[in-house]
Amino acid sequence: MCSSKKFFSVVNLGKHPLVNSLISKKGLNKKDPVFPLHVRQCKSCKLVQLTELIDANEIYKNVDYLYFSSDMPNLDKYFKPYADEIKKRFLKKNDLVIEIGSNDGIMLQYFKSKYKILGVDPSTNVVLRALKKGITTIPEFFTKRIASQLLYEWGEAKVIYGNNCIAHLNDVRDLMEGVKTLLKKDGVFIVECNYWGGMVKNINYSLIYHDHFSYFSLKVWNIFAKKYGMNVFDATVTPAQGGSLRLFISKDNKKKTNRYKKLIKEENINRLNTFKKSLEYKNNVKRISNKLKKIVNNLKKEGKKIAGYGAAAKGLTILKCSGLGKKQISYFVDDSPAKQGLYTPVDHIPIISRKDANKILPDYFIILAPNYSDVIIKKEKNFINRGGKFIIPKNELSIV
Repeated sequence: MCSSKKFFSVVNLGKHPLVNSLISKKGLNKKDPVFPLHVRQCKSCKLVQLTELIDANEIYKNVDYLYFSSDMPNLDKYFKPYADEIKKRFLKKNDLVIEIGSNDGIMLQYFKSKYKILGVDPSTNVVLRALKKGITTIPEFFTKRIASQLLYEWGEAKVIYGNNCIAHLNDVRDLMEGVKTLLKKDGVFIVECNYWGGMVKNINYSLIYHDHFSYFSLKVWNIFAKKYGMNVFDATVTPAQGGSLRLFISKDNKKKTNRYKKLIKEENINRLNTFKKSLEYKNNVKRISNKLKKIVNNLKKEGKKIAGYGAAAKGLTILKCSGLGKKQISYFVDDSPAKQGLYTPVDHIPIISRKDANKILPDYFIILAPNYSDVIIKKEKNFINRGGKFIIPKNELSIV
């Protein structure tokens, strides 16, 4: 977000594979690449970020991106009231709504009937699914160049928004230049992104992987938006991804909301953007990851069978941080057909359907999509009633 090259080291997780690069059976003989995963904090703007970045084309364009929003449980129910709020507060009939990182169109569908809509997403296979659903989408990264082309062909947008994708961009400055180019004078730019405050509070390190270049706070966004003559006027923390930051940004000087004022005050009281707080986070991550390692290895010594529930990117970070792999985890179950039949990178643990797992049920599942733990446990009452248990790597860890 700034040009400084001076950083504090927050937490170094070693070398990890690209978590969404799952392996087909014919690729199991190849050596999977691994890359440094080191979180640092800028001494100048205080942004918490990765500084050794992977070319985004390797993550989103040169391979099939295997995250489809519509495959995620209850995500449509999460996005509907969010879309309703945007419609009520900011839109009139036939206004142009543009989503950055629109995936398969799960949220844009709620604007389709009364507004002009356009999705922008770099992953071609994901875009094809959106087009199949009638959601107009282009397979591109959102940049100033693309914004200028869209302005010429589509005109100015009343609302531009992006959900849990802004952290995937390695040049947020170019993003802001693009938004400023394309947004109407009275328009609103809405960002939902990783929240550093939520990560610290909940000891959430599952969000640290190569797809996520940055981990944001409200104060950092405040300072950054001002550089482009823009104003963060509203902010709230949502339950998505274990605690996400939703920001509302305008070109004009909209009045700041009470919830914005409350959140900025909370960040200041908790000294969220200080390096001391980052070190506290580092120590908690080490403590929790070691605790998980000890629990799993003790269970294996007792002869227990353990499997992963959800072949999510978050889960692979959780396991890697605890040094857990094919010696401890027999298989993963995942509800996404796009992942079934594939294998995790490096450890090559098979991913199967939940139906197939019925034949080889474990004693313990580790929930590796911890933000969906409540949904999973509710769904798996029969497994629990038969004596099965869940290890939940969320907050201080729990077993149910």
